[in-house]
Amino acid sequence: MTALTSARRAPERSSAAGPGTEEVVFGKVGGSILLLCRNVSKEATEVLWFQGDPRSFPPLFSSRVAFPPDVRFSLVDNSSLSITELRAQDEGNYTCKEVLNKTDHEHRVQLLVANPPQSTPKCWAETSASGLMLQLVCSWPGGYPHPTLHWREEGQDLENSSWVLSSTSSSDTHVETLNSSHLSHRKVFKCVGSHVVRQEEPTCTVEIKIPSLESDPPKTCFVGDSVTLTCRVTESTPSARLTWLRGITQPGAEIQPGGRYLIAQEGNVSRLTIQNCSQATDGGCYVCKAQNPVGLRELFVCLTVKQPVNIVGVVGAVVVLSLLAVLTVTGVVLYYSPLLCLRGAAFRNQDSGDVLVLVDSDDDDGDGEEEAMSSSAKQEVLALVNGSSVRAPYLNCLMEGDDGEQHGRGSAEEMRGEETQGS
Repeated sequence: MTALTSARRAPERSSAAGPGTEEVVFGKVGGSILLLCRNVSKEATEVLWFQGDPRSFPPLFSSRVAFPPDVRFSLVDNSSLSITELRAQDEGNYTCKEVLNKTDHEHRVQLLVANPPQSTPKCWAETSASGLMLQLVCSWPGGYPHPTLHWREEGQDLENSSWVLSSTSSSDTHVETLNSSHLSHRKVFKCVGSHVVRQEEPTCTVEIKIPSLESDPPKTCFVGDSVTLTCRVTESTPSARLTWLRGITQPGAEIQPGGRYLIAQEGNVSRLTIQNCSQATDGGCYVCKAQNPVGLRELFVCLTVKQPVNIVGVVGAVVVLSLLAVLTVTGVVLYYSPLLCLRGAAFRNQDSGDVLVLVDSDDDDGDGEEEAMSSSAKQEVLALVNGSSVRAPYLNCLMEGDDGEQHGRGSAEEMRGEETQGS
């Protein structure tokens, strides 16, 4: 338990004191307080303490009469009233009455049982309704009576600064409105809180920042389709207002939602959706603009509009080209392959020079008719083979076949001659 010395209340709060109040003291819930009965004469025969109406009976406490006691109340030096384990219902007006032989003397005290905030102050920055001024907001709720809050910048109170446009306080919140012309990136402001029953002064700070932006890579839209451009704020104190501009073609024209344009903002992200893309009007770069009282930033987001690709035509062209390639390869293979030669000697005689082939018939009588036909067929063929002739392999095959047959017939005749001689 800590006794609190009585203190006069601040002038701005004196209106809460009752009529005839000479002193206002504060006590903390659960703490102790000593209410002084000032200017007590040594000749006083009795000292009475009343809570509320000083004419009520019985009094709260008397130096001579023993009333049903509340152990939390006691007299100190037979005049001052001590209250321990303070409760909220102990708050109110107290009157000390000194009883003398001829006159009575009264001293009035107003007791306020205070409850300090349990947390620390919270502070942040906002943009005024006009969008041009900075508002510093500091709040410290949960205490009774209300705390005192004030803003500082570089150790100096802002209330004494020329760039403060207005200062307002309501219950647990204090707001300072500043001229944006004096603001700069990363300037720090501090809010300091104080309470009548709290010795330390807790603080909170705000660092103001110019907006920073980022966007998605450039987008492509086909004529007649829809596309969405995205812009996000990565850093800004206070929050920035995001708008879209048409870019170089219309640098001062802000895009308004409606028609083919849809604009949606969620937190720090803004999305511009363009419906039914037109190559004549929608292609180019758009400007994402972020602005707060500290400054502004702009970022280009580019869009390319293209004619749609005919997928069916592309697939058909690929198929046609593939068929043409297959037919070409097949024709080449068929053109250079021996169609009538089945012995595999089509390319055996591919000399670089010119070869003249002459075939004469033999004088054998037994095969005169067959040899005449063979000789006639061979003499009809005169081939010039130079590496590119198609008929040369065929002729070569025919010549090889006929030579084999003639050799076979010669061998058979020789064998019959040998058998005749032996017999």
